[in-house]
Amino acid sequence: MKLNAIFAIAALAAVSTAQAGPVLIVNGISTTSEVGTTTAVTNNLQALHVAAGNTVTVVDALPASLGGYSQVWDIRFNTGLDAGAAANYTGFLQAGGGLFLMGENDGFMTRNNSILSLISGLGGGSLGFNGCFDGFEKVHAPFTGPNPVANVNYAASGCFTNKGSGQWITSRTDESMGAGLAFGVGALTNAVAGALTTILDVNFMMNQFDLPNSQQLTKNLIGYVGEQVDPPAGVPEPAMLALVGIAGLCAGVGRKRKAA
Repeated sequence: MKLNAIFAIAALAAVSTAQAGPVLIVNGISTTSEVGTTTAVTNNLQALHVAAGNTVTVVDALPASLGGYSQVWDIRFNTGLDAGAAANYTGFLQAGGGLFLMGENDGFMTRNNSILSLISGLGGGSLGFNGCFDGFEKVHAPFTGPNPVANVNYAASGCFTNKGSGQWITSRTDESMGAGLAFGVGALTNAVAGALTTILDVNFMMNQFDLPNSQQLTKNLIGYVGEQVDPPAGVPEPAMLALVGIAGLCAGVGRKRKAA
């Protein structure tokens, strides 16, 4: 096997395993006000995670322990986070987990206010809310790739009025407010090892509205969270180490042949 082919395989292995991790989806199916919406989001999100190489567990309610999961995707939108959930998620993020929280427009303020409160407690800043029903928003890097998307048209979103210590996922063109925020590793002063993302719209994840933009955004969001927390920074994958070792061995053989 040629050396460049071996390095190509090694690179492919690095890409295909970089985001693999155990994912928990909390969907609140027994308490949702819109069973069809929750079912569509659950099925789509689970399929996209599996396609990305993740192993997925779907539960109705948040379990007492999040041990064994590197990511939690809480797609409930009409259930506020109580003190127990906030404490659970805070510990999860402090341990280096990746968390996505679904929010909504101003018809679901119990949920939205609990997200704002959690972010504040995590050191992400004091964020404001606007029931903007914004529609068209610009997608910001790195969420513009690798699946190309420049903008998304939300069905009926809410908006954060500022980004705190985070970065916009999506916003109005002038960045005065936006529906999506991301706090990468290091952005939350009280949970520096964790990554938190949130979007104040449930419909974009259904694989039914503003296609293909919404689906491209969801894929990129999955990739972003995976790159933040799976695997831990600086720990090579075993398969990658093996392939690099083989490549090095072959390089040595090639040098000996030339010397001979």
